[in-house]
Amino acid sequence: MTMMKGAVVVPMAAALLLAAADPAAACSTCKCGDYTITLLGAEKPYSGRFRLGLDYLLRSETAGAGLDGQKTDEQRATLGLAYSLTQDITLALQVPFVRKQIESPNLAKQSAQGLGDIDVTGRWVAYRSPGGDSGRHLAGLRAGLRLPTADQIKDHGELLDIDVQPDAGATVPSLGGWYGYYRYPWFATVSATYFKYTEGHQDFRGGDVALISALAQYGITQSVALQLGVDARQSQKNQFSGVDDPDSGGFLTMGFAGAALRIGDDFLINAGAQVPLIQNLNGEQDEDPALRVGVTYDF
Repeated sequence: MTMMKGAVVVPMAAALLLAAADPAAACSTCKCGDYTITLLGAEKPYSGRFRLGLDYLLRSETAGAGLDGQKTDEQRATLGLAYSLTQDITLALQVPFVRKQIESPNLAKQSAQGLGDIDVTGRWVAYRSPGGDSGRHLAGLRAGLRLPTADQIKDHGELLDIDVQPDAGATVPSLGGWYGYYRYPWFATVSATYFKYTEGHQDFRGGDVALISALAQYGITQSVALQLGVDARQSQKNQFSGVDDPDSGGFLTMGFAGAALRIGDDFLINAGAQVPLIQNLNGEQDEDPALRVGVTYDF
């Protein structure tokens, strides 16, 4: 989460969401919320800003029923770098390191850890309301590309199931738009993004995803801010070897609550939790609450 120098904290925490499951192969594919907001920043951007960030995410889910059921626990640490070429154009790189564990009804477990799929994202401020730095409205576009960099973990020379692999290993372009309203002590933002999935490791293909995220924030002081948000995801079914996974895809809405603390002008600590509000999902799926803690530093 981030803030403009000398301004109130204006972050948004968006937690990782749903990964639907196939009885033989399930895989986390996307997030519920604007997952780049921590690094790109929700505040009014300025030219020449270089930002370093680190996020830690803890989440879990279950998918499938009976003997085909499976619980997935995931920990994800993401190193992020972002640079504002101008006050209107910001580029970001996010490098995740993922650890997963799956557990079957018979209590059999598998675990793996390694590099996930790297994200490259660009954001463009296309509109600024009159008033220069005091203008209250910003809007623009964002585009991204997820790269198939995820490790493929083996056990005794054999590839582990795709559901426990660090990521899908797929190329995923994305395109969206965003809007921000600024009037201290209030801030609000909304974004919409569409992800187009290609086939990744082990013939797995995640379903295309449409995300909408909304956040409202209140600055208690110049250093402390509280946030409330709602994130919604509509996704198609995943496929494995061209066959639809019945326990994947559908509609999910998550509620978010968090806070951020600024220390000095450049260092920010943030924490938040996301809980499911509406789960209109296909088949047997259940998303648990998720927790995220992060830090950012501006150079």
